[in-house]
Amino acid sequence: MKSKKLIITLILTVFTLLILVVVLKFNQSEKEKRYEFIKSEAKVLEIENTKITGISHNTTKSNVNTKIKNKSDKILRNISIDYVELDENQNKISTKQVPVEISLKKDEKALITIIPQNYTYTIEIIGYSYESEDYSVNVNLDENNTSVQKLSDLEEKKQELEDMVRYDILEIYDFKYIDDTSYNVKIKNNSQKNLGNIILKVAEKNSEGEYISVSNVSNNSALKAKNFSRLILNSTDKANTLEIIGYTYDDIENKSNIDIDLKTNTASIVRN
Repeated sequence: MKSKKLIITLILTVFTLLILVVVLKFNQSEKEKRYEFIKSEAKVLEIENTKITGISHNTTKSNVNTKIKNKSDKILRNISIDYVELDENQNKISTKQVPVEISLKKDEKALITIIPQNYTYTIEIIGYSYESEDYSVNVNLDENNTSVQKLSDLEEKKQELEDMVRYDILEIYDFKYIDDTSYNVKIKNNSQKNLGNIILKVAEKNSEGEYISVSNVSNNSALKAKNFSRLILNSTDKANTLEIIGYTYDDIENKSNIDIDLKTNTASIVRN
């Protein structure tokens, strides 16, 4: 009888282990499929001009520009553009990277400004990187390949969303026109604690709807709980529009700096 029970127990144990192995393999397979899908769909930026030449011969312009567009359905954040500078004989002067200061939703465009060195004749964009969802993606246009790295697990992502609800405590409202290029806006501290070093991140769009710059507008003093303050925002042209894309502040009580991204609805916390 005991022998029979032992055999049954062993069979059940083996059966359970087989189920676990199948489930684990299925999950791994799904993760690999997802990874391969992300990798195959990684080239999501449309770049207007990947090669700009004749720079050192142009005496009227110190900077060069190109444009990028997000072709994917996902929000791209922490975008960086990789480029090389070449002299007139196509010898490499340097390899550099320019960060894009704004997250881009589907079909949104941004103007990229590059400051070339004195003897730079050609600038060639050789790749770019960005973060989307749980992945960090690097696209090498020069070698026509991509690499994908997982950023975090689901619990960390859930915590990030919880942080957003917890730390998005600044109300921004009453956006009023002053003149052709100036606006007045109110900010209110909706929390029960004092906030220091408040900085609004203000993006400027041209008449074609392209993001052309991001500026930081500071509140000059700490903002007490439930109090409000007024800030003046300026654009560079009357045809342009302004958009508040995020803000940062110091949580004095908890000795931390909070960075709120209103485009991706995420919060980053740095403990001091």
